[in-house]
Amino acid sequence: MTYIRRMKRGGKYCLCEYRSVREGKKVRSVFVRYLGMESEEEKVPLPKKILVDWKPPDRSVRTGDVTILWRIAEELHIVETIDRICNVKGSKRGNTPGKLLTIWAINRALDPASATQLESWIETSDLPELAKLSKKGYKKDAFLTSLDHVYHQDEASGRPIDNIKPIDEMLYSIWRNNHPLPKNTNEILAYDMTSLIIYGNTCPLANKGYNAEEGKHQQINLSLLVSKYDQHPLAHQVHPGNFSSMTTMQELMPRISDFAIKDGTIIWDRGNTSKKTVTTLERLGWKVICGVPKISREVKEIVENTNIPETPDNLVPCNKTGELYAVKVRSQMLGKMREVVIYRNVSHATRSLVKRNKAIFEISEELKHLKEELQVNSQRELHNIIVRILGGWSSFFVITFPEDEKVVDFQWSIKQQRLETARAMDGKYLLYSTDETLTAKDVVQMYLEKDFIEKAFRCLKTEEELKPVRHHLETRVRAYIFVCTLAFRLLSALRWTINSSESEKVTLNMSEFLKKLGRVDRLEVELGNEVESFHVNLTKDVKDQLVGIGMKDLLLDRRCVKV
Repeated sequence: MTYIRRMKRGGKYCLCEYRSVREGKKVRSVFVRYLGMESEEEKVPLPKKILVDWKPPDRSVRTGDVTILWRIAEELHIVETIDRICNVKGSKRGNTPGKLLTIWAINRALDPASATQLESWIETSDLPELAKLSKKGYKKDAFLTSLDHVYHQDEASGRPIDNIKPIDEMLYSIWRNNHPLPKNTNEILAYDMTSLIIYGNTCPLANKGYNAEEGKHQQINLSLLVSKYDQHPLAHQVHPGNFSSMTTMQELMPRISDFAIKDGTIIWDRGNTSKKTVTTLERLGWKVICGVPKISREVKEIVENTNIPETPDNLVPCNKTGELYAVKVRSQMLGKMREVVIYRNVSHATRSLVKRNKAIFEISEELKHLKEELQVNSQRELHNIIVRILGGWSSFFVITFPEDEKVVDFQWSIKQQRLETARAMDGKYLLYSTDETLTAKDVVQMYLEKDFIEKAFRCLKTEEELKPVRHHLETRVRAYIFVCTLAFRLLSALRWTINSSESEKVTLNMSEFLKKLGRVDRLEVELGNEVESFHVNLTKDVKDQLVGIGMKDLLLDRRCVKV
């Protein structure tokens, strides 16, 4: 191979011809001849310019964030799992339900849009190329039809065909095989339920229920089962809006057996606890850690009569919930003698004491003023005024009226015993654990650390804009919520990939990472008979993080021959 080398001599450039010669594994340059000065055009013509026929790109497509979520979906085999369980057969370029629902899930994770807006959003991204979609197969109706594959009514029998449950089970199995638990550790799960506002009255799941944000409203309920180890979801269930948390626990028990988890521990909030739930899970071999509500007389007596010394030995280290102290006691509860944990939140106790004392003082002053300035015509009217003054604090007061209803007067006093009982209950909570080898501190910490499931609900409701649910058919409602939980699986997997990396190159959290990836576009330029694909807005910290999480080949510039 010969080439021309330019060398500067006395302010001018001379040109020499060299030849590359291979000697063993090395290549060296050999001088061939001198061509003359570059300016001597008669002897040495200037190099000819080569003109390349190129076509400027029409537009760029969004690629960074959609590509990484599509890669995660491929690693979890989401498309194949949905299509196989839904018994869908299609070509690699076919727009199968697995592809369409995975794309919809990516949209919910990044820029939530309804089925009517999905087509225009997809066309601005790299998803048609990544998923090998046919050009006219992702209209609104295609997405809605895909929902019907995962949950639908059988026309012959009228019974529901639920493919969501086996899909959840398979996706968890794939995830756990790819990301096994540490050696000698067992699965620890958290369970909880939240309410979702739904429009319309035609869905049989929609019922009036109490919503913490909206009050009494038409709603449905969503429950989640999430792993503590990597905060990855196992399964979800949709319940009627008037179901209580305790009622949904009866559906959890057969569902949890579908995952064939051995020696697992499940944690739930106090609103879900009942004797039947606890004893059934114990028989199934599960370990339980749960809060127990202070509503039964036996629980109230345990909490009231348990003294919790505020000593260093009883302190439970906790950064967010204030100063906690805990002890273990053995007492009769849920039908037999059990070892339970009582803990006291000093900050909560102080706030409760201050709030109660202030309320009782203000009510006492109002009652004094009412008695001194008694201007009421009847005992009934006086009774209504006093009820309004007492509000929710009536249990702390004794109000008496004269036997003669014509006499408009009253006497009042404070129930000191009730005050003492309230003070003894302030900031104290009861927890139950079937694993008696755990210390009181261990039980409290494991119970309080279940807040990761609250973060899962927050992600579904705010980042994915799951609520309000605008579908009206039960089949569509269930399938739509499946898509949203599928999006949470993708985000959970990405978060775990980032958090579990030990590379120093990983400096961005998931939100920052996705935000910067969302600015990365891909351009295609035609250079003669070749097509070059390159990326813009790809910053160094994003490149480094891709290397750190093992995806350095995710966004590579490429050149190929045009077909």
